[in-house]
Amino acid sequence: MRFMRAGLPISVEPRTPRRGEVLFRTMDSRVPTTGREYTDEEIRSFVEDLESLPGGDLTVALLVGCGQRAVAPLRDFLLNGKPRGVFQPRQHAVEALGQLAAKEVLMEYLFRRQMIPDAVVRFGEEAVESTAARELARWHTEEVFQFLLELGKKRMLAGVVDAVGEFDRPEAIAVLLKALEDDVCRPIAEEAVRRIAARTKPQLFRAARAESKGLEEKPSELQKRRSVVRILSDLELSEAEWGELRPLLEDRDEEIAMMVAEIAVDWAPAKEKETAAQSLVDYLGRAHWFMQIRIQDCFCRNYPQVREVLEKASAQRRRRVQGNPLADPVFRMLERVQSKAEKFQRGENASA
Repeated sequence: MRFMRAGLPISVEPRTPRRGEVLFRTMDSRVPTTGREYTDEEIRSFVEDLESLPGGDLTVALLVGCGQRAVAPLRDFLLNGKPRGVFQPRQHAVEALGQLAAKEVLMEYLFRRQMIPDAVVRFGEEAVESTAARELARWHTEEVFQFLLELGKKRMLAGVVDAVGEFDRPEAIAVLLKALEDDVCRPIAEEAVRRIAARTKPQLFRAARAESKGLEEKPSELQKRRSVVRILSDLELSEAEWGELRPLLEDRDEEIAMMVAEIAVDWAPAKEKETAAQSLVDYLGRAHWFMQIRIQDCFCRNYPQVREVLEKASAQRRRRVQGNPLADPVFRMLERVQSKAEKFQRGENASA
């Protein structure tokens, strides 16, 4: 067989196609429009072609083109197939079922709790389950929301947290707060909580104050409280709401105490602002870089209220440091804040 490429004839010898190549030939020759174009046996062979990792996306498109007749073999592949460390074929099956609107099959799959002793296989299957939960979020119905909410109370999966969060409903706050304790789920949960934070302030205040009494706080619990306080720091608070956080100025975790001091500078009465600003100045030298940036931003946006505190601290450090005061990192930060704030007040570009 002869073809032309770049103006030159080339020869291609016919050969027996390898498994999975039928998919690419079919996709080139006929784009499926209805399931009637294929026999049940052909559709089952397409499902088997999900095992071909390079052609997974094309196989999903082909199966979706087959319509509802593909649902039964896909269900059999997902529910009766064996979980493996290479999870992409099962993940592709879930994606196809989602596009085929097979909501009941996805719910049936997620309802089953599989005990998988092998850690690698379990990790892979959790990725498939997370994909199934995200596919379910296509349906913003009460039935799906309640199903995902109950699932989230029993299992901590990133996809479930993501799907529950997509509904932006305050009823999900308990599940989302619990997810803040999980290292994998925390970024997703934080984003979801931020979207409903203004409607769930009482729950957030309680979570922020939920320090273990008389016991050492678990690292996961501490990370959860830090996340909650970080979210609260971005909200507008009334004086009464600030009172809910005031006790945390004395929190055992210094990072939480300093984030609450930032909130005090933003929303507390004038006298408390000054005290909180002084605490932040004292903390600057031992804070990590992210907190240093947060504190400097806090000072800049509240400069008229904290100016006296900052000028006094800057003068004290100038007297204390031997040699060039710019050698002191805290002094440099305070000078930078004052320079940026004064430029902003004059209407100049503060980043210049």
